Parts: sequence; structure tokens; C-alpha cells
Amino acid sequence: MEKLTKIVATIGPACESEEQIEALINAGVNVFRFNFKHSTIDWHASRIHRVKQVAKKMKMHVGTLLDLQGPEIRINMPTESIKLTEGEIITLGETVFTEGKRGISCSHPDLFEFLKVGQHLIADDGAFSFTVMQLKPEVTLTCNRGGLLKNKKSLRIPGADFPFPVLVDRDFEGLKMAQRAEIDYIALSYARTADDVLVTRKEMAKYNVAAQIISKIEAKSAIDNLDEIIKASDGIMVARGDLGIELPLEEVPYWQKVMIKKCIEKGIPVITATQMLQTMIENPYPTRAEVSDVANATFDLTDAVMLSAESASGRFPLETVTMMSKIVKSNETRFSTDTRKHYNFRVEDNEQLLCEAAYNIYQNLETQKNKVSGFVVFTETGRTARMLSRYRPNVPIFALVSTSKVGDMLTIDHGVQPLSHFAPYSKELVTIKGLKLIIEHLKEIKAVKKGQSLVIIYGDEWMQKGKTSTLKLVQV
Repeated sequence: MEKLTKIVATIGPACESEEQIEALINAGVNVFRFNFKHSTIDWHASRIHRVKQVAKKMKMHVGTLLDLQGPEIRINMPTESIKLTEGEIITLGETVFTEGKRGISCSHPDLFEFLKVGQHLIADDGAFSFTVMQLKPEVTLTCNRGGLLKNKKSLRIPGADFPFPVLVDRDFEGLKMAQRAEIDYIALSYARTADDVLVTRKEMAKYNVAAQIISKIEAKSAIDNLDEIIKASDGIMVARGDLGIELPLEEVPYWQKVMIKKCIEKGIPVITATQMLQTMIENPYPTRAEVSDVANATFDLTDAVMLSAESASGRFPLETVTMMSKIVKSNETRFSTDTRKHYNFRVEDNEQLLCEAAYNIYQNLETQKNKVSGFVVFTETGRTARMLSRYRPNVPIFALVSTSKVGDMLTIDHGVQPLSHFAPYSKELVTIKGLKLIIEHLKEIKAVKKGQSLVIIYGDEWMQKGKTSTLKLVQV
């Protein structure tokens, strides 16, 4: 059986060839992430096209995720780096300093008016820490940790809430490219409120971008508005890197579990990200702690786990994906649990009611040792498969989708295996003859075995959104 937990891998110089992309898909990648903070727009467009062509050749559904830049703050200096010592006083200026002056500037000098004495600034993802000493006549900082600070590194002010725009100019160019490239998911960086999500959705509509919004939770304000952001989003990313700067590090595991639980109950996908196999950037094997981290995210029932630099620029991208795939597959069915006992699944319509009934059948047959090998869901928009996925059955959900696009937009959901390549999507598939065709295909790909059961879900009103109405139990 294929793994149920999905893998998102960031594409980059270490894995951008057709051969490498195909190898990563075979190793377990379900979605490729394109980090818009790096590379040119043309580079992203060509690699997105390459991923889609490889997936088409392999007759597999592979998702594409464009991670927007957002209003990030970057260090600006006239030199490539500056050597800082602990306790040193430097100036934070509004313009780039002349060479030789001890100070730094940043990409958003307008934020200076919002700074407060005693406030902490974090640079280079936590490698450097500063404290604001005075604001007038100029902003001065005390360097709390020394070292070689490089130009263009990140600068964060934990807990601060600046009136930044939701999207920056480069993001609008990214949305135009996303429409042309038919991107499946848009990751919204630095989401702070539900309004940020709604603004992004409106801008996407202007450019006719048919993608789902994955809101990245990486700011303190996002934690404060978590329920509203989840309600407004199509999915959530637990962005632990920046979140670990905005919050005390020891709180991040707690919020990871809270976010996963809330997303499962709502029925939207959740990605656990950042430094999952960090040491594999340079080493062919992870630490035991990293293996435990991936396994624990799997035990939390996250939809997907994500690789960043490990796959984009690391020395061992294929080995990293292979290792991650082994970890999730080995652990995702270790603790079999009836999720109805641990989650508050609200049933608000007939479609959700039918999915709950299907899961009830699965659980009853499991207790009777009558093995259910999977679900077969006919879905026009993907919603039925997603609503069933939130129950986290330990078997695949084979989604018969109306279009390849719908299939690609289900590649991130736990346990869902989209199928659109073996037969045309038509009402003939729900007849006795059609179901036999599906079963034979599943047997060919070794997804089911003779004597096992399949739970079938579809709508009598064919190709009508929200009209799922029929439940069947068939034996292979």
C-alpha cells in the first residue's frame, strides 16, 4: 500500500532536471513547492511546466505549490557582510550606509516609526539578536549575539504588527504566472488575519487563478487569529521556522498539534514544515531526533510533511525524500485510532453525513476483522474525498475525479489517491460493469486484493456539486 501521509518537496538547483523530478516522484513526492523568494519568474514558470510534463508522462497526479514572497524584511548593506561582536552598538538607518560605517539598513525603513525601546530584532533566522536602545536622533541597536552577518538576510521583529501590505509587487507577477502555469496551491506568507486571506482571494480572482490558498502560520498575530484564518483558508502550513522566532521555541510543538487538530476537524489540509530533516542538507542520514520529528507529525495525523533546503539545495535530495517516505509509511498506521473519539467532527450537510456513514462502516468492519482495503469516491470538486480524509482511515481513498485539475488539487490530502488516467469520468463507472473496471485497475496496481472490501461513494445526480447520495459496499 502507498503511504497515506503526503510529502511536499521544494524544487531547486539540486533537483530540477526531468530525471531528478521523476526520481523524486517515484520516491514519494506528492507536491512540489516553488519558493518565490528565490530565482526568477521565468525559472519558476519553466520548472512548473517541467513538473507537469513529467507527471503527465508518468500518468500520475502531482501538485504544484507557489509559495509567495510576502512582505518580508531583509537586511540592506553596501557590503556582502559585516562582522559584529557581542555588546557592540550599531545604527539602524533609513538609507544604505556608506562603506565603513557601523550600521545596517533594511528593505522596509518605514517600519522604524513603529519600533519601541527594548524591542528585540532577530536576523538570519535567529542567528543574530539585537535590542533597540534608542529611537532618536537615530535608532541604535545593541548586538546580543555576534558573528558574520551577511547582506540580504531576514530581519524579524517578534510580536510586532506593522501595516505591511498583504502582497508585494513580485507577488502580483507571481499570480499572473500562477494563472498561466495552472498552479494548484498558493501559499500565503505572513498571514496575520482572515482579511489577509480574503484580500489574496480577491486578487487571485482578478487574475483568474484557480488555486487553493494555503495560509502560512508564522506570526504571533496569526496565532491570535488562528480560528478565523483557518475558516477563511483552504489549507494551513505550520511554518515552524518563523513561528519559532515569533514565539518562544518551546511553545511551537504545542501550536503544531493545535493547528493540526483544528484543520482535521474543519476538513482542510495541513502541512507540517521547516527543518524536518535539516542535517540531510549535508549528510546522507538524518539525526534520530529528526526521524522522531517526522514520525511525531505523522502520529499527529498531519496531511503532509515538507522539505525545504533539504531537497532544493541539499547534497542528497533523493535520499532525503526516500528517508521521509520510509519514516511516514513505517509509522502512520502504528497507532490505529477511531478519530471520532478524539475530534469534534461537525456534520453540516448530507455530503458530510454520508462520509461519516462511510467511516462508520469502515470502523465496524475493522472491528470484525473484515478487511476494508479502501474507499472509492466519485467527486466533482474533490470535497467528498476531502471530507472523508478528515477521519484519517488507515486505508487509501481512491478519488475518481472529473478532471485532472481536481485530481492535482487533492494531492496534498491525507490518504487520497486521485485517479483520472485509466478511464473517462462518466456515469458508466458507477454501474456494475464500471465498478468491475475500477476494481480490476486497483488490482493491477496492487492497491487491493481479492476477498477484501471497498466502500463506494457517489451521487445519483451525476456531476452535480454537493449531490453525493449513495453508499455501497462491494467485495473485490
